[in-house]
Amino acid sequence: MTQPGPAPQPGPVPPSTVPPSTVQPGTVQPPECHDEVCITCSDTAVAVTIARLLPDGLAVVDTEAGQEEVSVALVSAGVGDTILVHAGEAIAVVPA
Repeated sequence: MTQPGPAPQPGPVPPSTVPPSTVQPGTVQPPECHDEVCITCSDTAVAVTIARLLPDGLAVVDTEAGQEEVSVALVSAGVGDTILVHAGEAIAVVPA
């Protein structure tokens, strides 16, 4: 009779074989890019004007492409203020 061999030891799984829903904690997944540059990867902040404030630290802003919803949780800004937005988050109020 043969003896069973040792149990396989857990090891790293190549990223291409791990479905996105089972990515292990501590691993970093690159952002999915749809344009030439990912907004979250770039060093660009966009100046926009607040059109209206929403609950929960959000605001609707006017951009060159139309209106968008962004977070204003990190700044003190009101309707009509110009803010700098990076990755959907207001990071500064532009002085008038």
